[in-house]
Amino acid sequence: MRKRYGIEGRGHHERVNPFYRGSAGGRRIEFLAWDEALQCEVNVELLGGNEGRQLCELILKEKAGQTHHVALKPEMTSKELLNIVAGLKIAGECESRITFDPATEHWVPELIKKAWPAASMSEGTLGATKFQGGVAKFQVTDRFYRAIAKIGFHYFLTQFPRYTGHEAIFSDVRSFIIEDSKELVPARVNQFIGVRPYPLATPMSDPRVRPNGWIGHLVCAEVREGACLAHYEPFISPEGRLMARTIHLGRDQTAGDYAVQAHLHRYFGQSKRGRFSGEALLVLPQGLNLAPAPLSPEIVDMRAIGSIEERNR
Repeated sequence: MRKRYGIEGRGHHERVNPFYRGSAGGRRIEFLAWDEALQCEVNVELLGGNEGRQLCELILKEKAGQTHHVALKPEMTSKELLNIVAGLKIAGECESRITFDPATEHWVPELIKKAWPAASMSEGTLGATKFQGGVAKFQVTDRFYRAIAKIGFHYFLTQFPRYTGHEAIFSDVRSFIIEDSKELVPARVNQFIGVRPYPLATPMSDPRVRPNGWIGHLVCAEVREGACLAHYEPFISPEGRLMARTIHLGRDQTAGDYAVQAHLHRYFGQSKRGRFSGEALLVLPQGLNLAPAPLSPEIVDMRAIGSIEERNR
């Protein structure tokens, strides 16, 4: 989504292309689309807006029809490439193709030649310039959900300064945010994060937040009947909405009257204003959908589903 809307990170952060390398323990994003010119599926990387290009990759198609895509990077060695291909456990011969831009990725033929000295490359074919029906595949990890909890917790503390975050009622969510887990445990995530059955807010009517092309994140802090809650809906835009989530932070039995605060963190666009990439706009309570409603579990435990299927079999 950040690539789609051209949202840049902080200046001192390392630039990572998520289509070539994963982050926070997750795998890289795969965005497969049919290339009419090459007559095969290729991975596409987003460049911003609706623009994209074929990924620099090795495509291996087995006779049985299974296709493998190996992303090629300039720092990759021939040994690394051979190890990746060996790990695919391809039986017999296969058809191979390489997609790359000769002008900017001139290192590719040399990498292939070092890996397979006897291989020869035919004359290149121009790939497609338009793609239809691409399918993106990505992986979320324990850190993804801990980051959502951290966003909600920090926003809650900024809006209700009577809490410091060190209170005992927040000990469980603090542990969830701080303690890393080697695997994604659904029960652990569902204890704190749930999916809202409807958007967090009605369509924004304030003209300040409705210029063409705006994009922002909606965050909300709420104290209801002793429950300390945060709500988060990322990447709201006139083009559509994504999944909204509720974060359960803890229970304060001494909490008094109902209280709520919400802001839309809207990006300016392609350029910053001074040091800032966006602004926070207050969202009034009457514009929020905060009536109590049952939450769906954030993740379904696929291991449990697998064991049920195994028993049925």
